[in-house]
Amino acid sequence: MTRMWGAAARWAAGAGAATAVVALAIPRVTGTSWQPVVDALARPSALQLALLAALWLAGLWVHTPSLTAALPGLTHRRALVLNLSGSCVSNLLPLGGAAGTALNWRMAQAWGFGSAAFGRWALLTNLADTSVKLLLPGVVLCWFAVSGDGAVARLVGPAVLGVVLLALLLTAVVLVGRDDRALRRAGQLADRLVARHPRLPSAPDGWGERAARFRSESAELVRNGWGRMLGGKLLYAVFQALLLWACLAAVGAPSAPLLVASAFVVERLLSMLVITPGATGVVEVGMAAALTALGAPAAPAAGGVLLYRAFVIGMEVPAGGVVILGWWIAGRRERATQQEHAGVRSVIGVHHAPVAVGAGRMMQGPTRPKEHPHGVHPSR
Repeated sequence: MTRMWGAAARWAAGAGAATAVVALAIPRVTGTSWQPVVDALARPSALQLALLAALWLAGLWVHTPSLTAALPGLTHRRALVLNLSGSCVSNLLPLGGAAGTALNWRMAQAWGFGSAAFGRWALLTNLADTSVKLLLPGVVLCWFAVSGDGAVARLVGPAVLGVVLLALLLTAVVLVGRDDRALRRAGQLADRLVARHPRLPSAPDGWGERAARFRSESAELVRNGWGRMLGGKLLYAVFQALLLWACLAAVGAPSAPLLVASAFVVERLLSMLVITPGATGVVEVGMAAALTALGAPAAPAAGGVLLYRAFVIGMEVPAGGVVILGWWIAGRRERATQQEHAGVRSVIGVHHAPVAVGAGRMMQGPTRPKEHPHGVHPSR
């Protein structure tokens, strides 16, 4: 109960902070009021919203090969379940990525995957996701900066930052991935720390050896599936950019490639600042500011951004909640079935018990047969 109240308090604090940032900052950075924004959000028809939802779902589906490549044996359907459930929890809590990963770990264990396999999955999928987030903004913004557009040139700073961070990330991955020595040294330090503090978790074969094996198996996964890992992430980014373009068009905002690419760049970079649930508030303000700085009308730009974020963040919460509920119900049914089968086996064992006793008597030697009440032995 204490944990539930604590989670509810964190959610309320994060949601309140995100709502306050959006409510106060959007009008300031765009120079408009909320009424025109609400009017813009009322423009899409039911058919348009349905098409936007289909585009959002298609983006989630093309993302599944990236997840299945990092965990051999994982089906595309279960990959979609992991994606939606983890995103649901992450979008509800500030810094909720850890809680979402913990839920995914429980699911993977229920499906028969070990902790080491899940750890490799979490590491590799997050590395691929971060790499794409840092790569695409740099490529897109540098491309537009070369075109000589003065408005886009103001956004070159984030692009350069993304490229620098990507270079540092790839350098660290290559250094760790090529050699076990650093991992073994870190493992030896961990083993000495465990020896001094027995309450810490220990590894029978040593943390250094376990880390080296983890690196070797992860490298094997990357060699065999790097194309699907990065390809799935890139396709997911493409579909999200298309969704942003469609949302801007639905509310009447200009949807030129320059505007969409610039807003998408800002969204990719700011989405890593998960101070609030799903980085809500920070991302919307940054995207709206980028669009208006590039000359987009303020109210439609803000409305398109909010509609886009309603799909990529808001829709994941109810959809993920339904997925989590379905997984929980399926788990309860499976446990009930197992208990029922165990009860049947125990009943069968009880019925067979007299036979076992009789067999034991036969092993002790022959016994005198009982006489029939009428003095006649029963026929065999």
